[in-house]
Amino acid sequence: MHVDVALFASLSTFQPDGAGGRHARAFELDAGTTIAQVIETLALPDQPRVVFVNSRHAAEDSELHEGDRLAIFPPVAGG
Repeated sequence: MHVDVALFASLSTFQPDGAGGRHARAFELDAGTTIAQVIETLALPDQPRVVFVNSRHAAEDSELHEGDRLAIFPPVAGG
C-alpha cells in the first residue's frame, strides 16, 4: 500500500533518502503496517513524539491504510 510519510523539525534528518526536509516521502508498505513499525524502520530516536494520520492525532499502534499521510513531530514547546 502507498503511504506518504512526513518527518518534521529534528526528525527530518531521518528521511531515508538523506535529503532531509519536511516534505512527505512516498513509502510502499505491507497491509496492516502500524505507525510503530514505520518508526522502527526509520530508526527514529526513542523519545516522545506527536503523530498524526490524515491531520488527526493517532496512537503509534494504529494501522495505516492505503493513501494515508503520516506526519511525525518531535516534542515542541513554545511561549
